[in-house]
Amino acid sequence: MFKKRYYLEQLNTQGEDLLIDRNNIKIAIIDDMEVPYLESLRKSGYNVRHYKDIEDFEMLKSYSVIVCDIRGVGKHFGSKLEGAYIIKEARKLFPEKYIIAMSSAVYKISVTKIIGVADDKIVRDSDLDRVSNAIDKAVNTMSSNRLRWLRLRDNLLNTHNVDMYDVWLIEQDFIAAMLKKDKKKLENSKGMNHVNDMVKGLLVNFISGIIF
Repeated sequence: MFKKRYYLEQLNTQGEDLLIDRNNIKIAIIDDMEVPYLESLRKSGYNVRHYKDIEDFEMLKSYSVIVCDIRGVGKHFGSKLEGAYIIKEARKLFPEKYIIAMSSAVYKISVTKIIGVADDKIVRDSDLDRVSNAIDKAVNTMSSNRLRWLRLRDNLLNTHNVDMYDVWLIEQDFIAAMLKKDKKKLENSKGMNHVNDMVKGLLVNFISGIIF
């Protein structure tokens, strides 16, 4: 007996499951200075928390969107790259998260290349409309578990070279989990049997962020 096959297009018809309101998408802003548009974002319904710095990456696990300044943060990691180091490592640890690099100056080519892994870049003193547009795009992307999966799938295939068949198995269980609103269907995916511990960690983080 053949197992039922699922298609990602099936998720397009889920309606409210993909239209998560702003309050459900947690945003972390990492900036050692005061954030002038913080209250405006909150009044607009965004779920935002401001950190002057972070001590470890565990602090970011529950956030879908990360906005990180380039200068004056990342001191606990001892890297001269400061915020660029946070962005670089966050991309490795959380490939499906939406990362926005925030800067106030032109940086060396090496730093510019590193922050190139971010999804967007904004100037620290941008007007509220520019910031809101960037945040809105991030939230809309992260509101869709389908889009989050596509971001992770690309990382599994191209960065970690996970076997295409195993990725397909995980995808099938992801779609089933979404349609049936049951995370266990993804947690118990046979596609995870052949991946290494690092990839399993990425998948665990992804599963924890799924919102029905």
